Amino acid sequence: MGLTLLRNIKNGDVEAFNELYNLYSIKLLNFSLMYLNSREEAEEVVQDVFCKIWQNRHKLDERYSLNGYIFRITKNQVLNKLRKRVHEPSSFVSINKCNIYQNKTENDILLHEMEQLLEEAIEALPPKRQLIFKLSRQKGLSNQEIADHLDISVNTVEGQMRKAIKYLRSYIEIINLSLIFVLM
Repeated sequence: MGLTLLRNIKNGDVEAFNELYNLYSIKLLNFSLMYLNSREEAEEVVQDVFCKIWQNRHKLDERYSLNGYIFRITKNQVLNKLRKRVHEPSSFVSINKCNIYQNKTENDILLHEMEQLLEEAIEALPPKRQLIFKLSRQKGLSNQEIADHLDISVNTVEGQMRKAIKYLRSYIEIINLSLIFVLM
């Protein structure tokens, strides 16, 4: 379905684009909210992501994972929002330069810590599952490409990805709960 959807969007099919929006908008909104803590900014990110996809639809590459591509754009948009916070004065509160730099530093530290936490969780995966996850999320390969590359079935790739994502979610939830208890 992803490849057909991608081809249709690439060819300017508005219905396919609407289907993509319906499939991903809530996921991207939740992803953006985790980092931005602002519904308004998260909604702007989602809007920007889909505008970029539509504007650059002719550049879509069928060799890469649509999911990986969309989340990579979203991550970049979120990072751009965080960077802009440093340069934009708040419309509600007057912030001095010291606080702006402190917030940027805090955001950078939090982002770095989150990336480290995710990397630790990925490194804790069994070797084959880790390889499959990295090929999908970091290299942007589709499930079929991973299956061909590793000489395994697509079903095996999908199963390993489900298990990897389930583990990563539980790992991060446990760490977050631990942090909450430490801070109490």
